[in-house]
Amino acid sequence: TIAHALGQGDERKPLVVMVHGTCDENVTIDRDDVTLQGDPGATVNGPDAGSNTITVFSSRVTIDGLTVSGGRNGIVGQGARGMTVRNSTIQSTGRTGVVYFQGASGRVDSCTIQNNTFRDGIAVESSSVTVTNSLITQNGRSGVNIVDGGSGRIGIDNNNLAAGNTISNNASSGINLFTGAGAFIAGNTISGNGTNPALNRNGIQVTMASADIIGGNSITGHPGFGVSTRSANFAIGDTSFGLPSVNTMTGNGLGGVFGFLGSSFLIRDATISGNTGAGVILSTKSVGQMFANTIQNNTSDGIRLVLGSGLFLQPPAAGTVTGNGGFGVNCTDGESSVVNTGFLVLVPANTLGGVSPACTGF
Repeated sequence: TIAHALGQGDERKPLVVMVHGTCDENVTIDRDDVTLQGDPGATVNGPDAGSNTITVFSSRVTIDGLTVSGGRNGIVGQGARGMTVRNSTIQSTGRTGVVYFQGASGRVDSCTIQNNTFRDGIAVESSSVTVTNSLITQNGRSGVNIVDGGSGRIGIDNNNLAAGNTISNNASSGINLFTGAGAFIAGNTISGNGTNPALNRNGIQVTMASADIIGGNSITGHPGFGVSTRSANFAIGDTSFGLPSVNTMTGNGLGGVFGFLGSSFLIRDATISGNTGAGVILSTKSVGQMFANTIQNNTSDGIRLVLGSGLFLQPPAAGTVTGNGGFGVNCTDGESSVVNTGFLVLVPANTLGGVSPACTGF
């Protein structure tokens, strides 16, 4: 068994355990500097549905080239520093594929994480993780779920190089950030998430958290919004990493970007087009800045301000807002304000006109 192998040798020295065939066991790793190295086709299947298939308590553990299935969760790092999961498939577990919590840290690289039917592909609680070059699909809740002060680098490696993931067809949001979490997000294909009507159905959901959606992300085909925020701080388009700063949000069912309940934001260099609903909606005293965006061919307003929200359009390249099914810019109440609309390109026309009469300066 793997458990027997982990008891061998001098615990002060690194240990490599080669895994052949299928091992039906729930494994606990509580010594440092261990590598579980799988031969082609090697599988660890957790027969006890009440225990994790692999639980890691120690530091600098690597799981490489394995298929992990069964158990409560697939791979769990509990306070595990430097836990690396790579070249592996984590699937068909009882809850979540890979979990980092209680101060764990590490990275997930070149993995397939799928069909974990009751929870998330990757869950991060009060921990940090870098997720790169992976496919995260058809999980029972979010593709990547970061909560409670956790942090992530999703599609951008620790050298600030793009290494995007495909995050698709998960039951809830593709990426969910909640209660003090934060993430850098770059170079990902985020599509078709939100397959369960009872859950959040957005590409990226940010709630009482922060997100830097750097660039190179394609966020498409969600029943909800491409990016939806609540009491959050977020940026879409960041040139400071030297990566492409253009993000694309198209074909989403409720709109491109939604800022709600005091969210604050910067949107730069985005292409927000072909969404059902408005391109950008700011609601309930949300405020922010936009420049150099292309917002076009959405079925409702290009930009909509609701319930005391405020928008600063950065001159001289405030952006292009054309061909939308409502106003180019629409303020739905007297408490919402926008400035510098004169710097927008509004031709060819939006269906109801350029700027609604209710939009005034601050």
